[in-house]
Amino acid sequence: MSTAVAPSALYAQTASVPSQASEQPNVQSGNDIIVTANRRAESLQDVGASVMAFNGEQLENLRVESAGDLAGLTPNVDFKKQWGSKGNASLFYIRGIGQADFNEGSESPTTVYIDDFYILSSSAVDFQTDDVATAEILRGPQGTLFGRNSTAGAVVMHTNQPTNYLEGSAKVSVGNHDSTGISAVLNIPVISDRLAVRFSATRETNGATTKNLFDGPGEGANDTHEGNFLAARAIVRWDVTDDLYITYKYQYGLAKGRNGGDSSQPMQQLEGYTIVKPDGTDGFGYNPTESGQTSTSVISDGINDFRNKVQNHLLTINYDVNDAVTLTSVTGYLKQFKYTLEECDGTPRTICAAYQTNDQKYWTQELRAAVDLDRARLTFGGFYLNQDYANQWTLPIISGTGTFQGHPSIEAGDTPGGLVQYTPNNSKLESYSFFGNISFDVTDRLTLSGGLRWNHEERDFQQVEGLYVHDHPDTGQYTIDGNTFGILVLDAEGMENLIANYIVGPADPVGDPVVDFSDTFKTTFVNYQLGIDYELTDDTLAYASFKHGVKSGGFNNGLVNFSAFDLDAIPFKNEVNNAFEGGVKWQTADGRIRINPGIFYYDYKNYQATAFTVVNGTLGVQVINKDAVVYGVEIDTWANLADGLDLTFGAGYIDTKVKDVTNVGGGVAVTEDRELGSAPHFEASGSLRYEMEMFDGTLSNQASGSYTSSRYVDVLNDPATKLPAYINVDYNIMYKDNDGWHVSAYVKNLTNNTKALQKFNFASLYNTGQINYAPPRFYGVEIGFEF
Repeated sequence: MSTAVAPSALYAQTASVPSQASEQPNVQSGNDIIVTANRRAESLQDVGASVMAFNGEQLENLRVESAGDLAGLTPNVDFKKQWGSKGNASLFYIRGIGQADFNEGSESPTTVYIDDFYILSSSAVDFQTDDVATAEILRGPQGTLFGRNSTAGAVVMHTNQPTNYLEGSAKVSVGNHDSTGISAVLNIPVISDRLAVRFSATRETNGATTKNLFDGPGEGANDTHEGNFLAARAIVRWDVTDDLYITYKYQYGLAKGRNGGDSSQPMQQLEGYTIVKPDGTDGFGYNPTESGQTSTSVISDGINDFRNKVQNHLLTINYDVNDAVTLTSVTGYLKQFKYTLEECDGTPRTICAAYQTNDQKYWTQELRAAVDLDRARLTFGGFYLNQDYANQWTLPIISGTGTFQGHPSIEAGDTPGGLVQYTPNNSKLESYSFFGNISFDVTDRLTLSGGLRWNHEERDFQQVEGLYVHDHPDTGQYTIDGNTFGILVLDAEGMENLIANYIVGPADPVGDPVVDFSDTFKTTFVNYQLGIDYELTDDTLAYASFKHGVKSGGFNNGLVNFSAFDLDAIPFKNEVNNAFEGGVKWQTADGRIRINPGIFYYDYKNYQATAFTVVNGTLGVQVINKDAVVYGVEIDTWANLADGLDLTFGAGYIDTKVKDVTNVGGGVAVTEDRELGSAPHFEASGSLRYEMEMFDGTLSNQASGSYTSSRYVDVLNDPATKLPAYINVDYNIMYKDNDGWHVSAYVKNLTNNTKALQKFNFASLYNTGQINYAPPRFYGVEIGFEF
């Protein structure tokens, strides 16, 4: 059978299966799909859960180059990215459940694992997606089998491990938008059957895809949405004995470039909601459309820059006690520093500019035992997480007045007059848990399962808000990185109005803290699950489960105006998901067709909903606890229509309700039930691949596409920030000869669909908002070889 484009034969390496851990697994297993959702290698059709899985060849054929690319291949999975280029914050939503908080210290309800290491930071995921062997998306609460607990689901990836063979590969690509790519892999057996190393590296660049048409004073305005990405990895594997094997991995990543530069969208508040402003002008009389702004061009006077550096160490030890018992230790450490400098109003006026830094380090320890008996499979262990996180926001408030307080490149004497909010915060998280899971074959067709997790967490938190009011000159400029910018001049009366209308609390010229908040959040909770699988026939499995998932509470942090809120609202509570799920997995006797439908119902208590708000002149991202209900259906199918011809199709529908959400548009509070943010009602994806022998090799043609219906960005459900439906189509043609060479041509976003993928509402400030558009069409050619 030919390799399918979507979930097909894959054999994921896991530590709980000795034979897999001691040798690189095969990716083919007949017509079957082998997954590790239950911490052991099983056929997808035998797993009573909603799982999507891909092997390395499929990921390469689909040109999956970042974690977010997986979302477009999986129904009822959505994705948000801070900006388009790799190395920025990447947020998964599974069945409508997610958290749109781009602060790196905030944890998502979707957990991400690379080689069993928990990736807490949302912007650290992309650096680990090269040379990947397998990728799985597990829908629904997780936590009784491994790692960190989650209420939405998990994304699990395994990289290719060192083997006992000298092998390698390299490829180079060039394309439009000055895009280039180069990657290489080298596997070296050092001591036969005992010691091997594997190196991999990827470098990708692309020029700016958004043109800045600004022609005013100053030299700082720049084209944006460019990418400069580097990831490198080294893995050493030592088989100490036939039963004891140790793996060490070092991962390095660096991303930088001109990001931000989002477009302006005039908005207007009405009673309880916000709309797109009918006359198209913002509070300063600026009309971006009439001025020439498009989805690929802005007119912006500020600069945009970011840099993200990540280092990761991982030590994995596996010991096969006997044929039935395997012990695993996974010790990981990650260190990250990231800064962003963003012109955040998208206009030729200096109104909004923000500087942010994220500095964190954390380590995890997991100990796990897997026991495989005649009729029972047990997994139990413990997980420890320790995180130190520091964040800083500097935001000029209605500026032309603003400064980047504390930015290392500000030159002496160039600080402009104005009003600035400076918000540093830090937190320390310590969490430990114990988990266990058992599945038992009551008969040859009936299997029962159950799992339990006990979790204790403690988070210390502090945030300080300082307001800085400088002497406001009649005229002025400021300089950053050698670039000079004009400021919007406000007279003394205008300054007084700004302070009176947009600030709560004292505003001292020196900047004494308006708020100095510190607290400790402690919680202990239990997750559990029950499941039943029944084989109706040799080719049909029916399953049902109940999962009680809990995600810890915490503190609103970062870009939140504490001075405008009741301090009791800064902490948020644990969220609880009581999840019911059922489905059927069916395939034909010869395995050439698979159809896997499923249904689910979530009853949420204290769902951690995210709202983008502006209170007293400051933009904030606030997490609020609300009860919610989510239910839906999904179906995943695959068919081998003929020799070399494979078809995949998946679709999902969800309906959501978040109870009693208040929107204070236009100063009028309206409370009603609303929809989840980033929860499209309908999604579909599919692919068609045809592969045929030609000359001394294989020619393959592949097309894939996805559809996402309209959705709101957050639980406030403002019409102005509702995102339109979106279609994406990709195409790839490749010729690969039998000697290992290949050449391919590809197109991503074939239709050049650049609809909005993210919006922010600033209407209460100056009748405007922000739009982040989808990347434009990328196309290119690639040549490579492997040995």
